[in-house]
Amino acid sequence: MHPDDLLAELQAQVQNLERRVAMLEGREVLVPSSPKLPAPEPERLESRLGITLVNRAGAITLAFGILFFFKYAVDNRWIGAAGRVTLGMVAGLLLVGVAERLRSRGQQAFAQGIAGCGIAILYTALYASFAYYRLFPQWLAFCGMVAVCVLSFALSLRYGSSVLAVLGTAGAIFAPVFLGHAFLHPFLFFSYLLVVDIAVFAAASRRHWAIVSAIAFAATAILFVVWTCSSVAGASTGTGVLFLCAFFALFFASSLRAAAPALLPLNAGWTVFSAWMLLDHNHPDWLAVFALGLAAVHLIAAVSGERTPAVRNWLYILGHACILAAALRELTLWAVNHSAPVNRASVIGESTSVFLAIYAVAEIVLGVLRRSPLDRLIGLALLIAVVGKLYCYDVWQLTQFYRISAFVALGILLLAASYIYSRYREKLESLWAGSGAEP
Repeated sequence: MHPDDLLAELQAQVQNLERRVAMLEGREVLVPSSPKLPAPEPERLESRLGITLVNRAGAITLAFGILFFFKYAVDNRWIGAAGRVTLGMVAGLLLVGVAERLRSRGQQAFAQGIAGCGIAILYTALYASFAYYRLFPQWLAFCGMVAVCVLSFALSLRYGSSVLAVLGTAGAIFAPVFLGHAFLHPFLFFSYLLVVDIAVFAAASRRHWAIVSAIAFAATAILFVVWTCSSVAGASTGTGVLFLCAFFALFFASSLRAAAPALLPLNAGWTVFSAWMLLDHNHPDWLAVFALGLAAVHLIAAVSGERTPAVRNWLYILGHACILAAALRELTLWAVNHSAPVNRASVIGESTSVFLAIYAVAEIVLGVLRRSPLDRLIGLALLIAVVGKLYCYDVWQLTQFYRISAFVALGILLLAASYIYSRYREKLESLWAGSGAEP
């Protein structure tokens, strides 16, 4: 064998042995990487604007144009009431059919705008058939609007479009209100609304449509609060409390499922306000019981199950807020029943400030004992609120005796809180350092 050939063979064997040794020792062997395929070019802003924004603007403009045409035809007496409603429904169904045809040809985004325009025209035609022209009885117009809602939701799931889902949600929730007399039958109205919300939240959770869930929550809360403020709510307190608990439970479970901490304080806020409007006049003592029930729900949820830190913190804070609401309610009732009318405002103001300060100091002590920064922050926040109330309200509104006693009591409590921080300063700073957070 030629010496060069022998040398080349030996070199190849050495390289082969080196690779095998490297594999046995777990070392990486450099292998020529295969060429990567170029990444798909992202969709340009111009294309997104042309497909989505211009399409939506065109659909809305077309819907207004058709409505203006109807008004022009009415003003000039071209067609009667039945003809206007018929043309509106035919135009809406025709646009939905055109949208489905476009979707089958791959023009998904364009079809969504056309379908939304058709749904809006169908809503308008059905509402006008009852509210303006009295062509249909109320129950028939309501069934027609519910059918359009179902069609809108079916199309939203078919197209994967949250815009159509929003149209369906708004139409389903506000249809009974638009057709009138919904608040006169609260059991039927809130039963229907609860079924709609369950369906909406189920579909929105499946498709991850946060905007649809937010609109359903906001619309339901607004309608319920408006009903509680109306004159007819007093005669249906039991029905209102029953459905208030049902709506709260639905929104509470949905916010935990979606890990949406922003929804938790909003849900608790409108629930407490609605309970206050329902119970304050005829059943004032039950408001504290209701608030304690909400506190138990939030605190139990905070310590059970796997939660994100943000959700767990909100649940814990809201639990304490509901406890404070219940306690302050009972404190106010006690002051009303056991103080003279001339001193009532001063008694309520001083007792509220002192109770909040005591609760704040207790939270700070609990935070030190449990090594819980959240408890200590809650206590500090309450102390700041009490000091603000003391200097912005109590000093001007309380009578002289109650002003002196309030300042003395709160001064002692504030010094007690300061002593706790001074006494355990090194321990608290070590806890903050160990947690890696900033105090």
